[in-house]
Amino acid sequence: MGNDTNCAVQPEHKITLRPVVGLTETLPKRDLEEITIQAIMTYRHLRDAAEAKYEEWRNAPPVSSCDTVGPARIAYVSAMIDMHVQQTLLSTLLDVLGHIPLVPAD
Repeated sequence: MGNDTNCAVQPEHKITLRPVVGLTETLPKRDLEEITIQAIMTYRHLRDAAEAKYEEWRNAPPVSSCDTVGPARIAYVSAMIDMHVQQTLLSTLLDVLGHIPLVPAD
């Protein structure tokens, strides 16, 4: 992953999405802040969805097959992947912006 053209591993093993940096680093701060606020709001939505999927998985009946973990756990894992992808995007945007913008409460 370290020499991939789509991301770079920083010395502290932080992933930076270089295409996002390239797309946003020359934007006016006001525009970048707007994009970052939207990314924060999307992250919050995905986090809440992942938490809901976790509860659904925990309350689902046990899976009787060894061939699958079941649809509830698959939905939870998919939701967590979506959330972590958004978290990586958000981290990159915050690095480019240089500060955490004020975001309205949900």
